[in-house]
Amino acid sequence: MALNKFEGANTIYLSVADGNLVRSHKAANANTVERITKTGKQVFEEKFKDLTGIITGIATKENDYGKQYQITFTDGEEKYIVNMPYSSRYSASFLKALPNVDKDKLVKFMPWSMTDKQDATKKITGVTLYQNDGDGFVKILPAFTKEDPNGLPQMKKIKVKGKETWDDSEMSEFLENVAKEWTGKQSVVDNEAPAGEEAPF
Repeated sequence: MALNKFEGANTIYLSVADGNLVRSHKAANANTVERITKTGKQVFEEKFKDLTGIITGIATKENDYGKQYQITFTDGEEKYIVNMPYSSRYSASFLKALPNVDKDKLVKFMPWSMTDKQDATKKITGVTLYQNDGDGFVKILPAFTKEDPNGLPQMKKIKVKGKETWDDSEMSEFLENVAKEWTGKQSVVDNEAPAGEEAPF
């Protein structure tokens, strides 16, 4: 029988934060920046601008940070798993463009963050996807926009304990179904994957 490497041996885990892809390391090296988390934990992070690979999996998983999307990119023997908050501008912008992604082509995944032009105290974040059209990488346009929502529910303003807040529950559920349809799976095997493994749709 074929000898298989231990799952995860060639897997690199990344998260999305402050418009970057972030890889955490157990110890400092020449490429890392030290940061103290809100809980007082010391972490060493390496930041990247973008990631290129073929999308081979989209999953959801519960962890210490709540429900997350796990996007698997494969490039040769290397596997990269990108974690994004389930309810976030990063995951929403990624999923809005997903129907226009060719599954068989390399995808360039580029998170970004910029200051809101109308309110300098706020940040606008998102993910832009690119694919090669033969002449180089071109931006993948979203399948759902404000002008042409294509059935995408909009966020609703609701009151929680007397305070108004925006509820994106319907939008998030719709976009999760978009991911399921794109991957060709009908149900979610969700939230119960062991640490280090993805929970596939």
